[in-house]
Amino acid sequence: TMALKQLKRFAVLCFVLMLTPLTQAQKLTQIQTTTIRNVIEDHLGPEANNRVIESGKHSFLTIGKNTYFNIHGLRYIFLLKGDSAIRLDKSFYHGSTFFRYLIQYDAKIMSLGGYGMFVTNNNLETFNTETQEWYLLQTYGDVPKAIKGCCIRIKNSIYLFNNARIGNNLSNNTIDPYFYQLDLTTMTWKKYKEFRTEFQNTFIGDYFYTQDFVIGKGDNNSVIYNVKTQQFIFSNNDALGLKFFNGANTTVDNNTLFLISEDSLITGIQPEKYNLEALWKKNESLAQNLILNPTMFQQYPLEISAVGGALALAFLLTFIITRHAKNKQTRRQSNPFIKKLIHQEKSELSIEELDTLLQINHMETESKKTKRHRMLTQIENDAPGLVVREKDSTDKRRFIYLINKSFGI
Repeated sequence: TMALKQLKRFAVLCFVLMLTPLTQAQKLTQIQTTTIRNVIEDHLGPEANNRVIESGKHSFLTIGKNTYFNIHGLRYIFLLKGDSAIRLDKSFYHGSTFFRYLIQYDAKIMSLGGYGMFVTNNNLETFNTETQEWYLLQTYGDVPKAIKGCCIRIKNSIYLFNNARIGNNLSNNTIDPYFYQLDLTTMTWKKYKEFRTEFQNTFIGDYFYTQDFVIGKGDNNSVIYNVKTQQFIFSNNDALGLKFFNGANTTVDNNTLFLISEDSLITGIQPEKYNLEALWKKNESLAQNLILNPTMFQQYPLEISAVGGALALAFLLTFIITRHAKNKQTRRQSNPFIKKLIHQEKSELSIEELDTLLQINHMETESKKTKRHRMLTQIENDAPGLVVREKDSTDKRRFIYLINKSFGI
């Protein structure tokens, strides 16, 4: 029994040791750090010792039993085993994948987008562990022209927010008015109009990818995405305590940010810690749901409201015009003198003939004149253009009345 207990303990110990690379997949050992800095020193010189190289999920990938490490901005790929960091790639120094998003899909290492050499690219690249080379993958659909933003992986889709193109100090940084979804099963992009007003004018300069959060930090405001709950918090950097964190002085381990200085890299002074789980709980009242598939109304509320208003106005005008025409038609049909004028044979009537038709020829001259005027006014309102008064060509002192025989009821 004693031997059996020892065997069980040994099995548990082995199981724990097997899990260790997975649970510590976002932290380099001191020997691995030294090894990697020695590799990049050939290209960066003294900067290699001052450079932040650990950026949490932005640097580490676990595929099967292997853990891989890729330095932010460079295409170097290291296989981490024990204390070793074994370089796999044959890449030369590029420096063109800063702010790229590192993922694994279908047991492949992939890098999406990035900036360098004065270009913001839109590449999706994959690393082939057999040939030890990077290759471009073709994508389809609404492919972003440039990819530098906050990426969130949800199942088989990547969502790209806060996307921008860097102006290289020659022009303004351009904020993309859309956010995007990349379906990894079909390699097809969809784009949606960015409807969150807080994102539309916020240029994100730094990104931090932790175990459960993605932080996009701008000059004044930051966006914190909770990947588990699919929510976000948008707030001022001072209020969140993120003012002094940036891509050059921040390293990441699980859900903790470490603010380091140049001295701490050399002397080993404990860097300042910042726990993002605690930060989220403290500001959870500000959390909003991250809508990934917005409706057309959510994307274009002003435009749709304007179109809806225009359609409503057009409908109202149509209704008013139709109602007015119908009322006029009703009045026209109910006026017996309009029918008489249309159906009588002549196209020209003297004043006496008109008075006879209007049944006012028996009245006194002044009464007849008043009544005629009132009746002709009503006829004009009900049937505009039916009766036109003109001077008699044979006697300029008299009027004749032209009847539009083509007028229909």
